[in-house]
Amino acid sequence: MVRPTICLALFLSLLHCVSAADPIAIAHRGLLRHSPENTLPAFAACLELRMGIELDIRTTFDGHLVVIHDDNLQRTTNGPNRSIRDVTLAEVKKLDAGSWFDVGYQEVKVPTLEETFKLIQKRKQGPTIIALNVKQITRAGERKLVALMVKYDMLDYSFAFDQSREVSERLKQLNPRVRIGQNVNRASVIERLEEDFLDVFLLTYTPTREDVDRLHQHHKQALYNYAGAGENRRNPSAWQQTQAAGADGMLTDYPILSQQVWRANKSQPDETAER
Repeated sequence: MVRPTICLALFLSLLHCVSAADPIAIAHRGLLRHSPENTLPAFAACLELRMGIELDIRTTFDGHLVVIHDDNLQRTTNGPNRSIRDVTLAEVKKLDAGSWFDVGYQEVKVPTLEETFKLIQKRKQGPTIIALNVKQITRAGERKLVALMVKYDMLDYSFAFDQSREVSERLKQLNPRVRIGQNVNRASVIERLEEDFLDVFLLTYTPTREDVDRLHQHHKQALYNYAGAGENRRNPSAWQQTQAAGADGMLTDYPILSQQVWRANKSQPDETAER
């Protein structure tokens, strides 16, 4: 486990090492290997390192949009064995969302989506990609989501994904500028190119230059969804292929290491950074 002070030193050492020509490393749930996932410290670190962010949206009992991955509170807070849907925002805000990761984060809370957007607007440096994984949302929540995207000028560099086709269409109806993403496998790429509502392709396979060029010709954003932990996801070869393909970004649990690989122009990185 990496302590906050160690994380800070690592962040500062990498701060000016990102090339504008590289894909954007989109940190899965924030810098989850260095900070508690889906929290403001995890997101602030990403923004300092000019990374993108993937985050998860759920709705409380009283209709507030919050950022948390699991429906159940137990894994990432000191809360009871209850669904986020059954507790109010006031109850959620009493919980400790950081100590499970490290005692140095014991004051960290589950953030609201608005708190997260405020942070992004304040700290964003240059181009970025914000991937909004819509885990669970009500009709009223859909309206709130779009309103917050407008309020914090998020429309051009964020997108909503993982929601149903019906929710996607309603979001587009609320504001045609809302960008919609979807996981797409190799077999279905061609047929899905003509889907007007789909703006961002999260490719579930390592893309080629041909794949990316085809998507760009159809005005689609090309991302590689390589999120997940373990040796099969900590694969510099796949990251190098993503860079060579000209992809716009890559979702990953190892954003620091992937940036090192891209910066080194396919040279061997220090793989101890994100074990």
